Amino acid sequence: MGLSALALATLQPIPSGFWVGLFVLSAFTLITVIDLEHRLILHMVSLPTALVLALIGGLDPARGWSKTLLGGAAGFGAFLALYFLGQLFGRWLGGRRGEAVDEEPFGFGDVMLAGVIGLLVGWPGVWLALFAGIMLAGVFSAVFIFSRMIRGRYTPFTPIPYGPFMVLGALMVYFGVPLLAARLAAGA
Repeated sequence: MGLSALALATLQPIPSGFWVGLFVLSAFTLITVIDLEHRLILHMVSLPTALVLALIGGLDPARGWSKTLLGGAAGFGAFLALYFLGQLFGRWLGGRRGEAVDEEPFGFGDVMLAGVIGLLVGWPGVWLALFAGIMLAGVFSAVFIFSRMIRGRYTPFTPIPYGPFMVLGALMVYFGVPLLAARLAAGA
C-alpha cells in the first residue's frame, strides 16, 4: 500500500484526487485479499465502499448522480443476471451428476462488487471495466486449466476467485482511461 500511495502521488491526473484514489486502492485491495484467501466478497466491505463511492461520484460535477447511480445499477443488474444463470447452471449440473453441487458457480458477492465497480467508474465506463475483468478472468482461467492439464492435475470445476479480475478491470478503467486521455491530449 505504501508503494501504491507513492505511485498515486506521482500520477497525474488522478480521477478524483489522491485521497479518493487511495481509498479506492485500499478498499479494492481488501476485497481482493479476502476473495483470494476465502473465496468470499464480504457485504460488510462492499456496502460501506458502495456508499462512499456513490457519494464521491454523485458530488463529482463531471459525473454527477445520474451517471454514478446508473453505472452502479448497470453493474449490479448485469451481474445479477449472471448470478441467476450460474444458479440455473448449478442445478442443471447437479441433475446431470445425480448429486447436489456444493460449489456456487457465481457468488452474490461478485454481484455486489459489480455494483461497487459501476459506482466507481460510472456510466458508461462500467461496461468497459466489467468486460476487462471478464476477459482477464478468461485468459487466466485458460492458462490455469492448460497448465493443470499439462501436469496431469486438472479437475473440472475447480473454483477460481473472480473478484480480483473484476477489481483489476475496474482499476484499469478508473486509473488508466484518464491517464491515457491526458497523454493523448498532451500529444495532440
